[in-house]
Amino acid sequence: MSKRKVFSIWLVVLLFAVVTWSNTFAQSTDKKAIPQRSDISDKYKWKLEDIYPTTEDWEKDFAELEKFMPQVSTFKGQLAESGKKLLDCLTLTDKLDDKFWKLYVYANLKLDEDTRVSASQEMAGRSDDLYTRWSETISFIQPEIIEIPQDKLENFMKKEKGLDSYRFFFENIIRSKAHILSQEEEKILALSGDLSRSPGDIFAMINNADIKYPVIKDENGEEVQLTKERYLKFTESRDRRVRREANHAYNSSYLKYLNTLGMTFTSQIKKDIFYARARKFNSSLESSLNDNNIPVSVYESLIEAVNKNLKPLHKYIALRKKYLQYDTLFNYDLFVYLVPEVEVEIPYDSALDIISSALAPLGEDYVKDLNMGFNSRWIDVYETEGKRSGGYNWGSYSTNPYILLNYNNTLDNVFTVCHEMGHCLHAYYTNRSEPYVYGGHSLFAAEVGSTVNETLLMQYLLDKVKDKALKQYLLEYYINQFINTFYFQVLLAEFEKTTHEKMESGEALSAEAIRKAYREITQRYWGPELYIDSLNDMGALRVPHLYRNFYVYQYATAFAAANFLFNDIYSGNKAAIKRYKEFLMTGTSDYPINILKKCGVDMSTSEPVDITIKLFGKLVDELEKTLQE
Repeated sequence: MSKRKVFSIWLVVLLFAVVTWSNTFAQSTDKKAIPQRSDISDKYKWKLEDIYPTTEDWEKDFAELEKFMPQVSTFKGQLAESGKKLLDCLTLTDKLDDKFWKLYVYANLKLDEDTRVSASQEMAGRSDDLYTRWSETISFIQPEIIEIPQDKLENFMKKEKGLDSYRFFFENIIRSKAHILSQEEEKILALSGDLSRSPGDIFAMINNADIKYPVIKDENGEEVQLTKERYLKFTESRDRRVRREANHAYNSSYLKYLNTLGMTFTSQIKKDIFYARARKFNSSLESSLNDNNIPVSVYESLIEAVNKNLKPLHKYIALRKKYLQYDTLFNYDLFVYLVPEVEVEIPYDSALDIISSALAPLGEDYVKDLNMGFNSRWIDVYETEGKRSGGYNWGSYSTNPYILLNYNNTLDNVFTVCHEMGHCLHAYYTNRSEPYVYGGHSLFAAEVGSTVNETLLMQYLLDKVKDKALKQYLLEYYINQFINTFYFQVLLAEFEKTTHEKMESGEALSAEAIRKAYREITQRYWGPELYIDSLNDMGALRVPHLYRNFYVYQYATAFAAANFLFNDIYSGNKAAIKRYKEFLMTGTSDYPINILKKCGVDMSTSEPVDITIKLFGKLVDELEKTLQE
């Protein structure tokens, strides 16, 4: 076997050379230690002071919102009287709703930077309570709008300047008329808000604050405190013993909470079923898709299309087993690279340079705004003790967008930064182009902007790489992106649909039954060459996104849409890029299916999904060919 190469991607010279670990953690060199927040330079922390300079300012806004909330209630029973009454109510509601989300986002971002801080826990808890009270306060609005005759509402919009901008808002409410309840019933549902968040909140506390992972030995035999982010890195270790021990330690930690996790998951499903039945939907799936007017057939067709085309995925799993030369392939063998002589270390600051160059096809203005975000401390970069795991983007209409990361120099981390900045700029453009009522995005559309960024980054890297081994590495990484963002999300979507349907039909689900359902679906997707041992069906009980009902399928649909749009954008098709930028400036002023159609992709057909599966098959064939050379 050839001597291993250690690559770092440096944009300036477009070469691959040996680098050392960033000095960001200079004060915390003990490999056992998890850095404290105080160890990190402010440059690498998000600047929440841009939202509120101090918590006292947050308290002032909190008190002000509580003071003005009752003013909304003075409109109760009067919305059908005149267009002015209706507009005044909606204008005040939008103003206070904007203030509420500013409060809510700040409190929860503060909590996520260190989940152990009791003051932040209390702020987030008070925000949750305020959410329930605010939801109750405005719960009369939609039922009253529904009762306004259509011709009268049209007359209001003609006579009252400003109401016409709410036209789509009205149309969407009227479309859902059969599922909007009486004012008293809506008030009761609003009051249940705190209860409805309980399953997800309990899971989050277990997953982020309470769970402790053991110490394991790394490749050099040195003891290392396992964390979520370190576990992800260990899954790529060349040392199978390390992968096996990390996998066992990680999953065993959740096994200690088995029954509690089973109960929180089934409680989440019961919550989804309750709200679906209360609003007279046929299923919790139909209820979830209704807000964005997504046909159930889109969800079901996605699962069906993938199940009909699992051969390329099975081929890839068999390819791994063959080239790793294992008699039995386990879950912990899925992410170690088949190209053994390559390791990639990418310091954070280098990652930003790479991303800026990769997104150049989107235009100078996009790259300028991207770098403005990088330099304005939108991002909380490194893992610290007590910090929420994973990565996400969040913000409100009147705040900057923010990103939580747990960056540890992997190529995957670079793609996470690129992905989340796609969300950031999508929000940045939309909130400057749309009125408050249409700010934000449907989940169905939101993942497209982030996934287009990832696709551009991958193609940029593949174009620049000359070294054969590194190109094989990138090919394999690209394949893993397809698996993680497309196939695995469809797998979870089918698992979510299956478990909901079981409970909707009256079947009780224990933790073991949940694991069994997950195991069966996972085995079908990955195929016969993968052996799923008794710990690796715990994935059913430790996926945070499953606490956002029927959410994960949108990663797969967005991935398919992004692949469909990519070629025109990358080739510099000016008309396609113009349509895409208009898409980035559009919020919820139309249904997401229609917004994407205007952008050039029809997700009501199977074409984008079929193209994605076909591309995956080509990548597997190309990787196989390079491995045989």
